[in-house]
Amino acid sequence: MSIWQFIIVMMHVFSAIIWIGGAIFLAIVMVPVARGMEPPAIGLLFLRKAALRFRGIAWVLLGILVVSGVAALEGRGIGLGRFAEDGFWSSEIGTALLVKIVLVGILLVMSGVHDFVLGPRLSDLMQQVPKGQQPPASTVTARTRLIMLARLNLVVAIAVAVIGLMLVRGVPS
Repeated sequence: MSIWQFIIVMMHVFSAIIWIGGAIFLAIVMVPVARGMEPPAIGLLFLRKAALRFRGIAWVLLGILVVSGVAALEGRGIGLGRFAEDGFWSSEIGTALLVKIVLVGILLVMSGVHDFVLGPRLSDLMQQVPKGQQPPASTVTARTRLIMLARLNLVVAIAVAVIGLMLVRGVPS
């Protein structure tokens, strides 16, 4: 492996670690801490600021993952030309790559919807709730949907990482 290829793979792996690790940290540490803060509005503000800070980092990492993933494939001799070869997509590596590409596409769409549509919409709804009052049921439902989308996105991200391991190490038999 050339030094250039090593750097590409290292960037890919560390970007995945930071992105997935950050999402897990938000879910299992930040959210419970924010929920336990008093008054609840402070917890919500704390979580919102942390999530917005991570959002910028996450999108940079996603960009690095896509670019380094393509470069890593090229380094392994799997360039765009291989995609047109007969039987490539039905081979073990082609099938795993196809699943990974589809999941990455789904992940990018879900992340965009979460970060730029549902998240800001929920933030606006929460700001309309008067201090000391419970949010309406529609706002609670919107929050639940956002949380479920974030969890599903994390599961897809972990699946993408597992398939990435299969691309490098082979599909378990």
